[in-house]
Formats: sequence, structure tokens, C-alpha cells
Amino acid sequence: MSSLSQQKILFIDDLPNLCEEMVTILRSVDLDAEAMLSPHAAIPRIARGEFALVITGLVIAELNGFEIIQRIRGAGSRVPIIMVTGYGTEQSAIEAARLGVADYLTKPVAEAELIARVKRVLKQNLPQESDSPRILARMISADPSMNSVFEKVKTIASTESRVLILGETGAGKQVLAHAIHDQSRRKNEPFVEVNCAAIPANLLESELFGHEEGAFTGASKRRIGRFEAAGKGTIFLDEIGELSFDLQSKLLHVLDSGKFCRVGGNKDQVSQARLVSATNRDLIKEVELGRFRADLFYRLNVICIELPPLRERPGDISILIQHFMEKFVAPGQKPPIIMPEALSILTRYSWPGNIRELQNMAEQLAIMKAGEKIGVVDLPQRIIDKGTTETQTSPFVAESIPFRTARDQFEKEYLGRLIKQVQGNLAEGARIAEMDRAQFYRLVKKHGLTSNSHQNANT
Repeated sequence: MSSLSQQKILFIDDLPNLCEEMVTILRSVDLDAEAMLSPHAAIPRIARGEFALVITGLVIAELNGFEIIQRIRGAGSRVPIIMVTGYGTEQSAIEAARLGVADYLTKPVAEAELIARVKRVLKQNLPQESDSPRILARMISADPSMNSVFEKVKTIASTESRVLILGETGAGKQVLAHAIHDQSRRKNEPFVEVNCAAIPANLLESELFGHEEGAFTGASKRRIGRFEAAGKGTIFLDEIGELSFDLQSKLLHVLDSGKFCRVGGNKDQVSQARLVSATNRDLIKEVELGRFRADLFYRLNVICIELPPLRERPGDISILIQHFMEKFVAPGQKPPIIMPEALSILTRYSWPGNIRELQNMAEQLAIMKAGEKIGVVDLPQRIIDKGTTETQTSPFVAESIPFRTARDQFEKEYLGRLIKQVQGNLAEGARIAEMDRAQFYRLVKKHGLTSNSHQNANT
């Protein structure tokens, strides 16, 4: 495995003194760094894969930082990029997040902080020696598919921008919303959650905005709504795709003006809360069908995070099962131990209920089988039936080898066949695999595959 010192870093800026300073700092800790004053001259070298990391300024005469990133991506390179600028604003941080930068730093940056951030990004490029979990607030993951989600949360949590979380039911959208709040400057303020699908439409307006005494039958006293209760914290609107058209219009007014009225009232209340919303619906399709307001969608979709379903995160299954069993086991008892053959079935199962389904199963095992070894026969029958069927029809069946080895072999075989199918077009391969491009390229690099792998396979 290559070390950090063997990964080459390029710094781009048109200030010679700054370039010299940056290279000196990085080389002082044995990092291989060089600088270039011309983005136009740098981009072809980046596209050829000469660098493991690119650091760029924002304000550069020849091309600004955003244009540099766009041209690097347009040239087909997925190299991680850090933006360092003395002209940073919240809007520029948002734009950087949209373009997928690995990190965004506002000067002045302490040397130690700069070095730590650079090493963190470089380490993410190295093949992982273990499946050690990553923890962010209430989120835990050991699967590479979640890396981009964790990094985006770190980048955007400290901003005030609205966030739209997309994902299947049970995939963890609520936990992700909590993580955004817990990482933000509002973490000591309220986190208020509203499930828009769980409240009858005729009551939801009062739930969101409150009501005055006598506003309707049964309104015996004034009630504070969720927006008001959130104060300067975060309000999380789950399943926002279920809002009626009338409530969509009223929410749009709140987002545009920052004001709302309690039902039956005429005095404006001011909303200072940050809005995070989530849905399992395809909102673009809902807009096309006329069921969701386009103007509301664009106001909600400032920062979008797509949360992959559990079936696309096989590396998380074992760690989440263990996490939940330890959580639910009775005091003084030990959690069950999942045997390899049972874990193989659980990994092959498609988990239509996502993490919520897995949590329920883990709670059942923790209570009923505390301290015992869990074999295949101890699993729910539906999981045995479907997991066994999927194992038998899988293109790769792992027997008597460690789970991580089996997963790596499957990934390599799958990616190799896919690259051959698309004739080396990695962007097309990522699209077919329904994976984030950066994640796809990292896996290709991890397994030593290249866009030329299809040629090698034919020789």
C-alpha cells in the first residue's frame, strides 16, 4: 500500500509567494508537493492522473477556483480537490459543496490545521486495511458508499442553507438530519421534527404554524406550532412530498418571507429556524406531474444529499447489527454473536425495509438470543428464504472465507466486467451501477482497475 508521502499534491494559485509558502509547509511534513501558477497548464497534467490531490485558491486571474474544478471534472478526473481562500463566503462554500470539493478552508489557516486536513483527504484515497467504522454525530458506517455523505455533511453543516435529503423509507433520513443539526452552529438550539405523512392534512397547518384560541372547533386555547417551537434551531420536515398543494403554498410563503401566521391569527410571526426536509418520493417527477410546486422544490433543494439504501451498503450490515444488538440487550447480558454463515445470508438479503427493518430484527435477536451464537436457523424465515435464494443466484458465492475478502473479490469482478462492458467509460459505468461518480472511481482505484482494463481483458 502506498504511503501518504508517495501521493503527489498540486497547489494552484497565481501568487508566487503563496505557492512557495504552501509547498514549504507541505514538504516540511514529508508530503510530495509542487505548485503551478497557470491553471491552463495544470489541468492537462491533472487529467493524466499525475496528482493524488489538488489544492486551489478561489480568486485566480486566469481561471477562478470554481472554473478550475469544473474543467478538471470535465476532463474526466475525479481527483479530490481542496479549496483554500481568503475570500470565502457562505455562498462560495455552498457552491464548493455542490461541485464536490473534498474540503473547503477559509484563510487564515493554521499550518497544523492545513496539514491535518490534507492528510485526512489523502488517507481517504489509500486502500483501507480495515473496516473501521466512521462515526459522525448519531451516524455510524463502515461502507465506502457513505463516505461522500459524511463529507458533505461536514462541509454544509455549518452553513445556514436548506438541505433536502432523498432516500428510501427506513434508510436513515431522520438520523442524517440529526447529524446535520448536531454538527451545526445551532446544535444547542431545538431540533424539531414533523412527519408530514403521519398528521392528517386538516391538522397539519396548525401543527406547523400553531393556532389562536377559537380558531376552529376544539381550539380552546392558543397553541404554539413547530416552526415557532424550533426558534433558532432546526426544523426537520420528514416526508415533505406528502404536503397538500395548499400547504405547499403556505410553506413557500414562509421560505420567501421568513414569516407566518398562526391559524386564526393576523399577527406575523418570524421564523429563524433552519429547514431540513426529506422525502422518499422523486420530487422532480412530482413536479412534472403537477403534484408538487416547482418553485417550492427549488427553494428546498439548495443542498441535496442522497442517502443510499441499505442493500447498496453491504459493509454496514454487520456493524449496524452489532450496534443495535448492543443497544437493545438487557442490562448485564451480552449481545448475541452472529456466525459467518448467518452474516452471509444477512448480507445477501435485500432489506426492503432498510435500516429500520434491520434494527427491528437486531432488537428481536438481542432480547431472545442474548449471549448465544446466531446461526442461519435463528434468523427470521423471510430473510432465510430470500437471502438463500439471492445467494444461490449471485454471480459470486463466498464460502469459508472472511466476509471482507469475499466482498473485495465481488467488487473487483463486478467492476472489471462493468468497465469491459462500457469499453472503459468510467462515467457510464458509474451511471449503470447507480453509484456516485467519486465513489465509483475510488473503488476502481482501490482494486487497481483503470479505464484501460477492458483492453487488458481482451488480450
